[in-house]
Amino acid sequence: MILPKFSVRQDNDRVYVTIHVAHVRTTSIELDIDGDQLKFSASPYYLRLTFPGKVIEDEDSNAKFDAGTGDILVTLSKQTPGEHFENLDLLTSLLATRREQANVATKVARPLIEEIGTVDNSGGIDELLERARIDEDFDWEMPQQLDLGELQVGSAKYGFNQQYTGYLTHVHSTANEINEVVDPDHSTPDSRRQHRIACENAKFDQEYYMENYLNDEDIQPLIKHPLSTDTLSDPEFTATEQQTMVNLPSKTLLISNKQAVYLGMVDLLFAYSLELRSHLGELTIESAWAIGAVSSTLSNLEQFATLRETCVASYRRGLAYTLYRHWDLCERAMDDVRVICQNGRRAILKVFLELKRVFDEHDVYYVYSKLFLDDYCVWLQVGASDEVLKSLADKLAHIEVEQEEVEWDLDALEDRVLMSSDSEAEEEQEEQEHEAQEEPTRRPLIEML
Repeated sequence: MILPKFSVRQDNDRVYVTIHVAHVRTTSIELDIDGDQLKFSASPYYLRLTFPGKVIEDEDSNAKFDAGTGDILVTLSKQTPGEHFENLDLLTSLLATRREQANVATKVARPLIEEIGTVDNSGGIDELLERARIDEDFDWEMPQQLDLGELQVGSAKYGFNQQYTGYLTHVHSTANEINEVVDPDHSTPDSRRQHRIACENAKFDQEYYMENYLNDEDIQPLIKHPLSTDTLSDPEFTATEQQTMVNLPSKTLLISNKQAVYLGMVDLLFAYSLELRSHLGELTIESAWAIGAVSSTLSNLEQFATLRETCVASYRRGLAYTLYRHWDLCERAMDDVRVICQNGRRAILKVFLELKRVFDEHDVYYVYSKLFLDDYCVWLQVGASDEVLKSLADKLAHIEVEQEEVEWDLDALEDRVLMSSDSEAEEEQEEQEHEAQEEPTRRPLIEML
């Protein structure tokens, strides 16, 4: 069956579903209303939508077919007039099953962050995110079958929720300059992490960092640049973005480690924010590589365990792989991540749809959409929790990464820069004074007699 293009809107009393089906016979069209679900079929098309509230068939409900455009407009009355249905523009969430939508609604029963006295930056959110886990069961509404071709003994798992293998078998024969893992399909999480840290240590350039620290005239405007309006709490999705959501793979995401999924999201948001801020809010043709290089999730298939190690890794890569390598720029980018998380999953989804577009358009890096971004775009609609995201944003507001944590002795490098700058200034002043003393006294052009 083919999933047709569709859009949904509402007013106070009704829901309007526009379904585009080309070249179908009206006699083959079937509509079924069952509480919160609309089921539509017209061979070869099939669509099932699960609404946030219940709809009914009454005298105001109808379906009209425009043979010229191939559009069917279905009008349904709300069981409770005046009820507002949330997130009707998150089209993938409408495609979710009842069980998946119930999971989103019930997964967090209490605030995840409770501050008593001083703030503990050592763990906190990581333990609380762990408590946000829920047991997931099979969805009996849709048939499911495991792909046995992926269950190869000894093959490494990576990607979103560590569920893929074999995608990077021949990565070194392609022009993939993001990947740093030597042999992805025979690696382990520990070997990937050790190699990532070694690559970062080798990549960090002391002279580059000191030069950016001393001469930051071009960097300060980047730090002061306002955050993009696309990250507002209630962004509008374009027609292209809505179609992207419809075209996302239809799958049930059985998350084994929700905490790692949230932390990978933070890592990707940081890489995106740093790239966006480095070009005053614009992405470039090199942005796919730049984002991938900064993201440990993409470049090293990293899976984080704590928020602090996520932030430290982000700072390390932000100071080793970017065009502008400045501590304050990294801090501002991480604050952008906080704001985006505070604004909820719709704002984050807007970012991830943009990330998907950037990587989809690249001849080599599109593989990261398959491994991570497609699933993140689905999960943000049907699995992510705004309560968890706000708790995460609260933790990001209080967590502070110290320069000692990146292990490159940045304080000493900055002191060297300041001492060298002061010495040069003193030498220049002494030279000017010396030249002034040696300057011969000029005789007047006309001597008075």
